[in-house]
Amino acid sequence: MFPHLTHGHRKVLEALVRHGTAARAELAEASGYTRPAVTNLVRDLMDWGLVEEDNGAYVHTGRRGQPQKPVSLRSGAAYAFGIGFTAGALDLVAMDLGGRVVGRTRTPLAEPSPRAVLETVQQQLESAYGKSHVVRWRQLGFGIGVPCDLPSEQAQAWNLAYRREELISYFANNLEGSVFIEAEPLACGIGERVFGVGARYQTYLIVHIGLEIGGALFIEGRPFRGGQSMSGAGQIGQFFSEGTDVKSGPDGRELMRVLTKAGFGVGDLSDLDILPEAAQGVIADWRHGAATRLSAGLSKLSPFLSPDAIILTGRLSPFLLKELAQAVNLGDGAPAVEASRLGAFQTAIGAAALPVFCNLLPQV
Repeated sequence: MFPHLTHGHRKVLEALVRHGTAARAELAEASGYTRPAVTNLVRDLMDWGLVEEDNGAYVHTGRRGQPQKPVSLRSGAAYAFGIGFTAGALDLVAMDLGGRVVGRTRTPLAEPSPRAVLETVQQQLESAYGKSHVVRWRQLGFGIGVPCDLPSEQAQAWNLAYRREELISYFANNLEGSVFIEAEPLACGIGERVFGVGARYQTYLIVHIGLEIGGALFIEGRPFRGGQSMSGAGQIGQFFSEGTDVKSGPDGRELMRVLTKAGFGVGDLSDLDILPEAAQGVIADWRHGAATRLSAGLSKLSPFLSPDAIILTGRLSPFLLKELAQAVNLGDGAPAVEASRLGAFQTAIGAAALPVFCNLLPQV
């Protein structure tokens, strides 16, 4: 879509993702390029419609001449679609380049198989285009965040270690656009990098709470994929299963089990928001035990990885995720623990960040 982007253009775009509106001098400092070089790079990006000047603001540089107008990403320059899953449903979001959700749907899904996902997305796309005013030729592509806790027969159909290229071709041929597929924790981590709190950090650890605990590590703003380049890195659940007397686990499966035992059965973590007030005590007890286990596991991990921050993502409600992050205690000098602020559709939003990250930002 933007074939002329050099590494320099991508570095400027990355700086704007991190800083929002910025003067050219600030972009030079953040990107490592000289001011004249950044001026030329910004001019190209403005010509291509990716960047725009803020006509209502000026920045005084201390040099002679007119003050500079800061620049920012142009929200309507490009759009991306993201696909995520809940139990029995598919989430489809359309995001603009400024990080705004311009369309979203949640549709019943018989099974999370590639065929069923494709058919459901195809049925929803025309409606999504119409509601979001997405211009087709400005579409960056589709991202898919695949859950790590699918039943074994469905997990085999999505086996990214062996079927990634086959799956990408299957969806790309039928959706008429570029397709990017990642495991759900890594997709959420890229979502934080492009649209969320991860933009503030260079090195951070994602702890993804679904039915199981997943994770992803970002080093210098890039995902660490492991030695086999198969996205196998990130299976961190075992760090939270031992070393504490607390019986309840920090994963969503355990939360659903204790709720069911107490008479508040739910079919999916997305149902937590509709539980009666009487269930809140059960959730609070689980949250206390989950925070204790997460604190114990992360206390082992953080000195070894030394991230700038730990970001909790997943399928819990945004409010519960925030409370859990606040309850985690790693002691003095530990990295900040933050909760994702991308909301209930954060997996789909993370998936939508994949085309932005891969098409526009530096990859090395």
